[in-house]
Amino acid sequence: MCGRYTWKATHGKKFKKLVKEPEEPPPPSYNRAPGQAHPTISSSSGSVQWQNRHWGNTKSESSSQVFFPINARSETVHEKPIFKDSFFQHRCLIPADGWFEWQVIEGQKYPHHIFSELDETFAFAGIGKTIHQQGSTRNVFSILTRSAPSNLLHIHHRAPVALTETQWEQWLDDKQDENSLLKIMQSTQPAWTVYQVSSRINSTRNNDPDVLIAGKGKQSLLF
Repeated sequence: MCGRYTWKATHGKKFKKLVKEPEEPPPPSYNRAPGQAHPTISSSSGSVQWQNRHWGNTKSESSSQVFFPINARSETVHEKPIFKDSFFQHRCLIPADGWFEWQVIEGQKYPHHIFSELDETFAFAGIGKTIHQQGSTRNVFSILTRSAPSNLLHIHHRAPVALTETQWEQWLDDKQDENSLLKIMQSTQPAWTVYQVSSRINSTRNNDPDVLIAGKGKQSLLF
């Protein structure tokens, strides 16, 4: 799964062939978390644009809020009633340059930062939804996941679907059929680099470059 991610170079130049750079780029974020609003890219009526969306929408037992998970399995997203409409009609891109995953060893969780070996911006494959509730409107998104590559399995068995620059326009194209979209999600992923970071990343209040400093702690032998 993916529960935190980074996107530091938020000027949007990486995406300028696809969409105009944002007039007011958001500040860099080293600890993007669920429930917060984050920059996404979507297409509406042939127009590609930036849009801030909240990552997921939680629901408590006492709440009437519409639930929308932070992650959706790419293998079944086209079939699940909660995701199906979003998958076929409201796909989006989530700019990123890395994400965090927690390795569990003997009941303890050890956070790791995972990023492209080329150390560059990419985009997660996402789906969006507009939720109308209690007189307000909330735009949300979910990050699609797939089986993790072999070099990450010792940390977690799932990983987000990362799309390369050549796939961004295809992903947003509303003329893509189901088989084409499934192939995009199954395509070869970037080569990932991973290292352990400190437990400072556990708190969303810590959002600074220091959360990326290598940490120390028990390491798994299952590499």
